[in-house]
This record gives sequence, structure tokens and C-alpha cells, in this order.
Amino acid sequence: MNLPEKILILTGVINLAYGSLTGFAYAFARMKAEFPSRYLQAAHIGPLMQGAMILGLVFAFQLAPLSETAALVGAISFAVSSGFIALKDTVDWLQGVKDEFKENPPLGKILGGIGVTANLVGIAIIVYGVLAA
Repeated sequence: MNLPEKILILTGVINLAYGSLTGFAYAFARMKAEFPSRYLQAAHIGPLMQGAMILGLVFAFQLAPLSETAALVGAISFAVSSGFIALKDTVDWLQGVKDEFKENPPLGKILGGIGVTANLVGIAIIVYGVLAA
């Protein structure tokens, strides 16, 4: 197993763990309100989805004829993306943001922008690699 694959596996497992931990906070919030913060829900469900996706990407990286450098940049991009998106949702929840598109919280905008940009880099690399296979 090479370094990019290890990064993806570690990132996927960390995402699953974080999603599971925020599930406890979501369960406690649901005991108090029928509809708790959408950003708490996103901080719970998002990492669970990201974790499964990133673990699945291990196979795509194994099949794609990428250089070691391209694979490393792609894996790091996905790791950074998932971290910043989970952080954005967590920060929005803790700050009490109701609608990030209406309120436009500066920190959330920065964190989300980094996450989306990193994701686009990772997607571009793996799509290129899969198409080149």
C-alpha cells in the first residue's frame, strides 16, 4: 500500500469517527427539538458520507495510472477538503448559523471555500486518472 492510499484510508476512518461522534451531539439535540441545527446534522451526516466516499476512492486510486506525485496531491486534496467542510459545518453549528447563504458567515465562507477548492483539485486528478486508464 502506498502513501496516497494510506492517506485516503486514514482520512476515511477519521471522517467516520467524527461523523459518529457528532451523532451523539445530534441525538441529544433531537431530544430537545424536533428540528435541531441543520449544520449539526451536516456535521454528522457529511463526514459519514465523505468517509465512505474517500474509502471507495482508494480503489479508484489503485486503478488510475497516476504518477506518485499526482496521486499524493489528489489524496491530500481529498483529505483537506473533507476536513475543511466538516470544520465549516461544525463552526456554523457552534456559531448558531441558521442559513449560511443568507447570513454569509465569514469564517464559514473561508472554510467552505478551501474545502470546495481542494475537492475540485482532487476530483480533477482522479477523473483524469480514471479516464487515462
